[in-house]
Amino acid sequence: MNKYKHITLIISIISSSVCAQESIKIWGDHPESRQQNRSQMLVFKAEDNPSGISVIICPGGSYRYLDRENEGTEVAQWLNDNHITAFVLFYRRGLHRNRHPAMIQDLQRTIQIVKENSRHYGIDPEKVGVMGFSAGGHLAGTAGTYFDENFLKELDISPQVSMRPAFVAMIYPVVSMYNEDIVHQKSRKNLLSKHYPPELAQKMSLEYNARSDMSPVFLVHCTGDEVVDYRNAVNYAAALTEKGVPHVFKLYDEPGHGFGINPKKGKGAGQAPFWTQYFIPWLEEIK
Repeated sequence: MNKYKHITLIISIISSSVCAQESIKIWGDHPESRQQNRSQMLVFKAEDNPSGISVIICPGGSYRYLDRENEGTEVAQWLNDNHITAFVLFYRRGLHRNRHPAMIQDLQRTIQIVKENSRHYGIDPEKVGVMGFSAGGHLAGTAGTYFDENFLKELDISPQVSMRPAFVAMIYPVVSMYNEDIVHQKSRKNLLSKHYPPELAQKMSLEYNARSDMSPVFLVHCTGDEVVDYRNAVNYAAALTEKGVPHVFKLYDEPGHGFGINPKKGKGAGQAPFWTQYFIPWLEEIK
């Protein structure tokens, strides 16, 4: 019997300045690997969500650590303030020697749980999107690109819901794992290891794998980003245009990385956080 077929929603009280209603171990209490015990999602259920839209948030951190508040819980609270239910995913990462496909397995598992329990969360299972920051943006983009590839198969899981997100938001994202001129090497090392097969790096380079049947994409970057080269997003936007994928690309001619939704955070965010002014109306347009 597949121990992952069903999952009990484990409710716990979280002491913090934000009000997540549930903390869920996405692999249950008895994962096959101890590392999977680190994988969890926090649920931020909007009190009033007439649209039924929800967002799974993937914080950044070079696939090594997680910016849990700035690119996670604070974003979720902002979405709640805009009547959108949010789920913050704390996925496995390289700090604990996890490599691909552990990260996308965690995200696909979360998509499965959220959609299968949509009635419990008061959301529309056809309006579940993903959002990621920096390396988390790459993870969100991976889910948007390979939604028809079951990364859970090796765990003997065959979800009965679609893995296709309704939309993908990528904020100052890592995109390329193959182009040496722009690759974020820390993210690549933590995702693929030092000795990775070139064909895997190319597969994980989202700009080479855009496809016409992808969901709409919301893309943000800064030309002066000193952490992740902005050409990651420029090349990706070009690939989306070539494939006819609906998308919005906000490129700010200034420094900035790691600002999340707060203009006072990050490395010289400047005007960049104003992407939040465009995101909610964009959702209204595409829904």
